[in-house]
Amino acid sequence: MSVLAGSDVARFIEGVSENQVQVNGVDLTVENIFAFKGSGAVLKDGISIPEYVGVPCDEKGRYFLDKGAYVVQVREKISIPLDTVGICFPRSSLIRMGVHVASALWDSGYSGFSKVLLMVENPIVIEKGARFAQLVLVRCEKKALEGYKGRYQNE
Repeated sequence: MSVLAGSDVARFIEGVSENQVQVNGVDLTVENIFAFKGSGAVLKDGISIPEYVGVPCDEKGRYFLDKGAYVVQVREKISIPLDTVGICFPRSSLIRMGVHVASALWDSGYSGFSKVLLMVENPIVIEKGARFAQLVLVRCEKKALEGYKGRYQNE
């Protein structure tokens, strides 16, 4: 396994500007932020996702986030090649502000405008279009015969 260079990762992401390309990945930016409304369920025979409610931003596109859990819709369309998997990390500035970024593994063949969990431990202001996370692609030992076909494909 190996990590792709940021310039190579950028080839699989639509809507990337030059300043988003890093040495070993590509920075993802904020399109929208949502709060959770209600609860979800993970059962043996199915999953129920809670409702999301849009968090309002001010006239300058700034979100004022208190401590809590949020879902960030990324601005870029991500397309994971069949010979890689995607891993998302927070930008180091967010960690220094008390904010975690989490996502599931992006499987080979996934494509869409993904959602990422933002755990705010210390209130922050984050602006629409701001870089908040970095996507890294790791080359697999074998190319997948079929790509991801789950419920979040083409979201």
